[in-house]
Amino acid sequence: MTATDTFKAFCPNCEAITEQWLVECDDEILINDKPVTVHLRYYHCLECKEDYEVPSIDYDPLADAYLKLGLRTNDELIAIVNVLKIAMNIKEMRQWLNQADYG
Repeated sequence: MTATDTFKAFCPNCEAITEQWLVECDDEILINDKPVTVHLRYYHCLECKEDYEVPSIDYDPLADAYLKLGLRTNDELIAIVNVLKIAMNIKEMRQWLNQADYG
């Protein structure tokens, strides 16, 4: 585990400006009973001793773990569902048009 020098920042747990560390480390998590090593990046408040993450567009350890296992991420699943919805709408539209031709 690597912790940088302390710095002052807002802690969402204390709801105050406190001394903190930025912690970066590799850790194992279990996904479907399979251990996967992920890189973690979080903040540790020296006042309340609690950890917290700040959301970042370039940091998603769970998505990285899913990719390592060849699993779909949430964004990919949403895209697949949207494509399937479009395909179902096209199928229903064709059925409706075929019924209109014979009606």
